[in-house]
Amino acid sequence: MNIYKSALLLLTASAPLLSNDCCCPPADPCAKCAQIWPTRGPDWIITPAAGPCVSRGWDAYITAEFIYWTTRLDNLGFAIFEPVQNGTTVTGRGNILHPDWKFEPGFKVGVGLLFDHDAWDLYVNYTWLRVHDTKEKIAVSDSQTQRIRPIGDSAAFANLTQPILFASGRWELDFNVLDAELGRNFFISRYLKLRPHFGLKGTWQDQDYLVIGQDEELISEDKNSMHYWGVGIRAGLDTAWHFNQCFSLIGEVAITALWEKFETERKSGAAPLEVGASESITVLYVENDIHTLKPVLEFLLGLRYETWYCCDRYHFGIDGGWELQWWSGQNQFFNQIVESKCGDLNLNGFTLKFRLDF
Repeated sequence: MNIYKSALLLLTASAPLLSNDCCCPPADPCAKCAQIWPTRGPDWIITPAAGPCVSRGWDAYITAEFIYWTTRLDNLGFAIFEPVQNGTTVTGRGNILHPDWKFEPGFKVGVGLLFDHDAWDLYVNYTWLRVHDTKEKIAVSDSQTQRIRPIGDSAAFANLTQPILFASGRWELDFNVLDAELGRNFFISRYLKLRPHFGLKGTWQDQDYLVIGQDEELISEDKNSMHYWGVGIRAGLDTAWHFNQCFSLIGEVAITALWEKFETERKSGAAPLEVGASESITVLYVENDIHTLKPVLEFLLGLRYETWYCCDRYHFGIDGGWELQWWSGQNQFFNQIVESKCGDLNLNGFTLKFRLDF
């Protein structure tokens, strides 16, 4: 061990120092991380720690991420819009009306700590996203060439007489997730780093789905709301394959088994047009509570740039990539036929991450 340290000290002393005030005194040559290439550390270390770590720092890091995702929930179709002749005979292919799925901005923030004990790290990350997707459709006034028909048990159309002149669906999601993980980043070969991790995932979400229908005399609506929380065990693997000292291809995967509770509520009513939906007569008002266990899958593929500066006292990294998340069985809105609509929640889009170690 003393021979190893002496060799590293001799090598560091013979190397030219950077012309920077913060480089005096020089960085510790016996830092606990291999940093870029696994050429440092005793021979008995099979998987040298890859950090990233900094010299004479707090061994802490912070992250900030900008996300631009599209979010979709299965089985939210609320009506059929189709061409007809004489108001009854279908003359062409129609389409299902569902909320228009858009990309929405959000963010993630996190904080981590690198331990001296075998270079394990603890990382906590929070995700925030708000989604508002709406679809509206108006049939022509004479209703002889276009027609709107309801789907399933939608009470928003049950009290309307044909023809239906207007249909609208609006879905909103408040998405909050908290991940805590314990992991270790290490070299498995000269250019490949692996970081297995395990921990906990917690989430709390609110969903609202409003469907409105209108004919020549009545306006009717379905109000669906869902409050949801879940907690479970999460495990995954992060990888980085280096092209050179600064750039690498990254891939991440994680799976969670979530114990969940859904609190759903549905209220439907109808009213004359001159009165408006706010004065509608309630025809259906029901709530439903569900406990279940469902999986969550997460994937990310992208590129990373990282660098050390001020004689390894700070590390800065940028990740850019495409992220996908699959949440099973998140559509638990009440359905009179089968209790719930049983659809999945899917999120995917661009993720830009910044990391600073200090």
